[in-house]
Amino acid sequence: MSTPLDIDTIQIQDIILQLEQASSLESLETIFGEYFGKKGSISRLFSTLKDLEPQQKKEVWQKLSHMKTTITSVYEQRKTKLEVEALDGSLKNDIIDFSITGPQAPIGHLSLLAKTRRFVEDICIQMWLRIEYWHEVVTKYENFEAVNIPLTHPATDMQDTFHLFQKDERWESLVFRAHTSALQNELLKKYWAPLKAIVPGKVYRYENMDASHDCMFYQVEWIVIDENISIAHFKDFITTLLSTIFWTPVTIRMRPSYFPFVEPWFEIDASCPVCWGTWKRQWQDSCSLCKSTWWIEILWAGMIHPNVLREWGIDPEKYSWFAFWVWINRLVAIKYTLHDIRLLTNGDLRFIRSFA
Repeated sequence: MSTPLDIDTIQIQDIILQLEQASSLESLETIFGEYFGKKGSISRLFSTLKDLEPQQKKEVWQKLSHMKTTITSVYEQRKTKLEVEALDGSLKNDIIDFSITGPQAPIGHLSLLAKTRRFVEDICIQMWLRIEYWHEVVTKYENFEAVNIPLTHPATDMQDTFHLFQKDERWESLVFRAHTSALQNELLKKYWAPLKAIVPGKVYRYENMDASHDCMFYQVEWIVIDENISIAHFKDFITTLLSTIFWTPVTIRMRPSYFPFVEPWFEIDASCPVCWGTWKRQWQDSCSLCKSTWWIEILWAGMIHPNVLREWGIDPEKYSWFAFWVWINRLVAIKYTLHDIRLLTNGDLRFIRSFA
């Protein structure tokens, strides 16, 4: 059995010198293990403390504790230094230059559709209009009956509207909204009258896809309801809005038409923002956008039908309402002179990056 006298035979400086001269992590661990491993000489001395007298045990424990603290500190310092040297050697061998920048990940950007939608929203915010969003799955009541379209109307057929298998509370199939007007019912419940708002979002219709048609497109609807609203108000509103969007003065003309939930209903043509109608007169050439007709069909508008107001309990004698709709896809095509709206959604990176 080891005795306390064994402590005096241990030369701390010799142990420290061995640790400081260790040339590798392996040799360092070997030297340290000879003294403080499970069978190390100093570890065995700790196990003899239980056999000593109390006073002697205290003295021996203090000496062993001081010895362990000193040697362990030297061991940790030498280990850190050897690890740094090993890492430096490895980096030199691998020839890695951390000063060279790696390949940069491409930074995304807004698509033409998102950029135009946000631009339109910014214009409308400056005109003190609310911006309202709504989910794309609605009930047949919200999509048709609430806006004065009877369920017997041809637009409710499968050929025009996407129907889902899920049912609403009236046990009628839910549909993908065919127009943003499906939000009108909720807007009146939420804000009542007067109201000034826009509703941007996706709408879905069964269409044969070609250069000017798609089964999914982005629509923006403007809704203004107040007292003493007339056609003159929304004509001025539309002219100001389109002139701001196209960054050029725009003239509009209104052609009367028919649609169930507006009375009267107009199809709105705008003067061509590309040629301004001058190509045909001056150069006898053909404008690629309007084909030298000067006019471009751009949106639809009208005064909301009194039946729609009555459906929500609004007195049509006191309040009147105008609304108009435009496809963001159409605005983008006109503004950037695109001849195929499918470019906006087909994911062609060559086209997308050209507008980064």
